[in-house]
Amino acid sequence: MRKIICIGRQFGSGGHNLAHALAEHLAIPYYDKKILEDAVAKSGMREEILRKAEEQLPNSLLHSIYYEGNSTEYYGKSANEILYMVQRHVILEYAKESDCIIVGRCADVILKEYSEYAVKSIFVTAPMEYRIAATMQKDKLEEKAAAALVRKSDKRRSAYYTYHTGKDWGKASDYDFCVNTATNEMVTLVDLLGEIYQKM
Repeated sequence: MRKIICIGRQFGSGGHNLAHALAEHLAIPYYDKKILEDAVAKSGMREEILRKAEEQLPNSLLHSIYYEGNSTEYYGKSANEILYMVQRHVILEYAKESDCIIVGRCADVILKEYSEYAVKSIFVTAPMEYRIAATMQKDKLEEKAAAALVRKSDKRRSAYYTYHTGKDWGKASDYDFCVNTATNEMVTLVDLLGEIYQKM
């Protein structure tokens, strides 16, 4: 049975770095930005359209139809809906190939629909002040701009997740484990999640 760790994360919490470190520790692949890259290739749509769809909040009242490829599966769908559908296909392909770590994109809900996968969902969090400071350092932003980016990114992730799954993004009871990067060293979290993986 394939073992998959799905990582949801608040913006600026270090979830991407944790996924990368854990993948190296376990010697298994992890997928984050590559999911969008593979979705672009699979959909036949222009990259800028899907990237824009990923950056916008889902809104059923603003149903712009963008599809320009050859698959009838996507006719009449908005760019955001097509993005979700294609990324879902890509995520399922990754899961079939090998054990792996998948960051975001509703992977936890998608994969838990399939009994052939052992799935653990992890949510990575940290206090707002920690995430703002991390974003200031990473993106070379002033505090006000960093705070705005953190809030906007969290809002977008929450809306995308809720729109496509009907669940509340970041709700502790919907995840197997929640970890705080502000109060735990990265190596501690990697060791902890590594043990969880081994016992799946």
